Amino acid sequence: MGMNIKDPQVHAMARELAARRSTTVTDAVRQALRAELERTQPDSAAQEISARKAALLDLLKRYERLRWTDSRSSTELQAELYDDDGLPL
Repeated sequence: MGMNIKDPQVHAMARELAARRSTTVTDAVRQALRAELERTQPDSAAQEISARKAALLDLLKRYERLRWTDSRSSTELQAELYDDDGLPL
């Protein structure tokens, strides 16, 4: 299936994008179209993404409220994993 784009400005932009990305004109056009399609997703996809972001933010808030019973620092915890020579126990 072929496309015949007759606009010289479009050809020039495609060649410039391909040169900037060090790729072929076809691949540059493919990447640009994919990026635009992802950017302009249908409402249902955008709503799903928003719902997932909200769920992740909720999990982060719950995680931040957790209390750790171990008061050792990360350095102390790491030191317990290795002997005096720096070898794993």
